Amino acid sequence: MPPEAIGKYMDKEYKDVVENTAYHTLEYLKEKLSLNNEFIKGWKDGLISGSEVYYVGVLNGEPYTERVNPMDFNYDQSPDLEFIEDGSWACRKMMLPISEIYDRYYDKLEEKDLNKLNEMLTGVPVGDMNEKDPIDNFNHINMRVYDGPGYDKKSRYSVNVWHVCWKSFKKIYYVTTLDEAGEPQINICDETYKPVGTEVNIEPDWIVEVWEGYRAGEDLFFGV
Repeated sequence: MPPEAIGKYMDKEYKDVVENTAYHTLEYLKEKLSLNNEFIKGWKDGLISGSEVYYVGVLNGEPYTERVNPMDFNYDQSPDLEFIEDGSWACRKMMLPISEIYDRYYDKLEEKDLNKLNEMLTGVPVGDMNEKDPIDNFNHINMRVYDGPGYDKKSRYSVNVWHVCWKSFKKIYYVTTLDEAGEPQINICDETYKPVGTEVNIEPDWIVEVWEGYRAGEDLFFGV
């Protein structure tokens, strides 16, 4: 290719391997997570309530995004706060059946947690349940669509789950030491650091650390 064609190719058509990989990854996630549908639901929320809320994070080791119902969401409403993610805390409440809790958060739950969840609804740990024919369980499902005014069918078969993100403070130390050439080197250490006697200077400081965690029912905490 002549230099002019090479220049045009580099300006208009060339794509770096990293750029190409990122593009196809985003296209894959857009389909897998149904992002177009999530944004449509968020747009509806914006028209009705004036606010759109989305959660962007990691679920079971995979990138994850979903729309959050503003009616079940609360956050730090400081007077000058413009973006939710800049606030000190945010809390989302969900009502989920045990199977969905396990499906969504199985990498954060242990068997004792699953037993405790099942006890909240049935009084029997999962490990103590007898195996039944599927038709037996099927017959116990309430198939009535509507049971009169004020009847909340979900509450009989679901558990309240709170998903909370918040900011706290973490102590760090700026530790100055001398390298082999006698030049000062500054290292950042956490609060567990113990002086070893070779430091030139140790300066404490505090940084903001973001936390995330879940609570199911009254006292089951996981994924913190």
